[in-house]
Amino acid sequence: MIKLIIYLTSSLLSILCFNQINEILLNWNFSWTISKITPYILLVIIGILISFEISNKLKSQKKTIKYFILLLVLPSPFIIGFGLNPIYQGDFSKNGDKLKSSRADENFNENGLSVLTIPGCHFCFESIEKLKIIKKRNPNLSIIFIVCSRDKKSLIAYKKEINNAFHLKLSSNPDKLAELAQMRFPVFLRIRDKKPIYRWSNDQFGVRAIDLLESLKNNL
Repeated sequence: MIKLIIYLTSSLLSILCFNQINEILLNWNFSWTISKITPYILLVIIGILISFEISNKLKSQKKTIKYFILLLVLPSPFIIGFGLNPIYQGDFSKNGDKLKSSRADENFNENGLSVLTIPGCHFCFESIEKLKIIKKRNPNLSIIFIVCSRDKKSLIAYKKEINNAFHLKLSSNPDKLAELAQMRFPVFLRIRDKKPIYRWSNDQFGVRAIDLLESLKNNL
């Protein structure tokens, strides 16, 4: 009975602390992919342990009733965790688009990551927290958050959110950059020698793409 209570408590804590588990693993320098998938695997393992424990308690029950209960219990932790923390299209994406040449006439960073955004973009704001973690894990990686606008006031909200975690600036050629972004924001550009060589849209910049970026940080 004690084991069952421990497993049930572990399941509840894993569900409630789902995102915290992800953050802890990232802080411990596990890959983004491992950090993302581990909470789901943990819930599957806990579901199996709970099922085994309940199976031992139901030895005297008919097999039909026993299997029915186990069928309900086994996937329950995972289903609840997945329901509260669904996997969206692109979460594990890696592939973007190679860029042969660019005429954006933008002052990109020498090497690193440039993020193309527009004022008041919800998804652009959402990307900031992820970029902060990337910068924290890779202090030497140059990250520039470029806002496609000529209005300096459009930087105010972003500046407050970024809080000097990485560089923020207005685009010197917003029309060309919007064209480079294919009018989809945010867009993440891998920069080498001040030229964009690879592009990820927001739904392509998943955990596997970030792992790739971090693995290439010394060769950017």
